[in-house]
Order: sequence, then C-alpha cells, then structure tokens
Amino acid sequence: MKKILLFSTISLIIIFPVIGFAKKCPDNPSVDCPVTSIQDVMNILRSIVNVMYTAFFIVAIAFILLAAFNYLTAQDDPEKIKSATKQIMWAAVAIAVALISVGFNKIVESFLK
Repeated sequence: MKKILLFSTISLIIIFPVIGFAKKCPDNPSVDCPVTSIQDVMNILRSIVNVMYTAFFIVAIAFILLAAFNYLTAQDDPEKIKSATKQIMWAAVAIAVALISVGFNKIVESFLK
C-alpha cells in the first residue's frame, strides 16, 4: 500500500513539470512568455485536469484489483475482509475525485468568463 502511494507520488512529481508546456515568446525566443490570456490559463488547467483524471482512474483500478485479490485470499479472515472493503471504499473516493476534477474545470471556466 505504501509502495503504491510512493510510486504514484513520485510519478506525479515527474509528470507535473512536463505539463507546464512552456512556450517561447515570438519576439525573443530565448525568454519564456508569461500567460497572456485566460485561454492560456484554461489550456493549462485542462491539461492538468486530464492528467489527474487519468491518474486517479488508474489508481482506482489498481486498488480495485488489489481489493479483489485480498477478498480472494482472505479465507474467512475478518481483518483481511475489512481491509479489502476499505480499499474498495477508497477506490470509489478516487473515482469521485476524478469525476469532480472534470467538473472543476467547467466551474473555473464559467467564473473566468
């Protein structure tokens, strides 16, 4: 469990700098342009939401598979069954967060327009 959390955290730390999509200014290619419009902000937000959405679904599927394996190997051990139930609950939370993140993009877009 801790290994999965550590791996996903490290993966996200590696992925997030790539999401920035720094672009060069047309008049001076050696300098990065700041965000010049709301559309630029929305494009960056959309990219972050898409990565987070995908990451949460991948983690949720991994937790569901892990919980299914724990159910299969529980052999009437109430502690293992309780642990597998909690894993499924947290997988449902991950799916809910992923779905909310898609809605969050639309909420921010409506406030900015």
